[in-house]
Amino acid sequence: MSRPLPTGTVLGAPFCAVCGHDLTGATASAACPECGRPLVEVLERRVPQRFGPQATRRYRSKTRVLGMPLVAIATGPDEAGKFGHARGFFAFGDVATGVFAFGGVARGVVAFGGLSLGLCGFGGCSLALLSSFGGLSVALLGSAVGGCAVGMLANGGLAIGGLAQGGAAYGWLARGQKAVGPNAWPLGASVDEATRALFDRFAWLIGPAGGGIQIQYGVAWTAAIAIAVALLALAVLALSRRGEDAVEAELRRGTPRDERWEAR
Repeated sequence: MSRPLPTGTVLGAPFCAVCGHDLTGATASAACPECGRPLVEVLERRVPQRFGPQATRRYRSKTRVLGMPLVAIATGPDEAGKFGHARGFFAFGDVATGVFAFGGVARGVVAFGGLSLGLCGFGGCSLALLSSFGGLSVALLGSAVGGCAVGMLANGGLAIGGLAQGGAAYGWLARGQKAVGPNAWPLGASVDEATRALFDRFAWLIGPAGGGIQIQYGVAWTAAIAIAVALLALAVLALSRRGEDAVEAELRRGTPRDERWEAR
């Protein structure tokens, strides 16, 4: 099934699908001048390359990690018109699933995409467990930074969470242009000593009390969590590769591991 071209696409020169003969200006005959086939059967037009076969790519590396390809790429529609779904340790695709996933829809330990889902997520809409950056950013158990941020530690234009900072902040400990919660500190307002003491207690996490909205602290924590998770994932990769190398070394020695253990 052919994929419909975007509106406004300019097609290339006509040609014969059988012999490849250029049919530009072939109006005096109903057949191809080269092979004689009827034009109604063989006439085709060249499609700009960006909409042609080069727009579709499928690749999976032979090297496997944790049972999945080390690198997987799947972009563009297949013959059935379905967009690519890449699955691998490093996955790149229209839809990407992996430890490190990059795609329109990305699902992984660390995910980058228009819609990202994972432990750490980066994207237009990011839904994550520990660390999230995005226009809409949600981190269920960690730090979220974005236009609209929801998380235990939330920083954004609209921030909702346990510790919330932003233009409008709603939380147990809230600081912002508009702050609502049990312990709220609206920007420029004065607070009682108990509320100030709470902000002082969490200053290491949300920034100095009374210093205005300290969103940079939220950015730092969110980035630190994401980097830590990424390093852990890479450590798993390194250990897995080392295990594979050890098995290959045993095989090269020509002594099956089972026999070596039985000999002991």
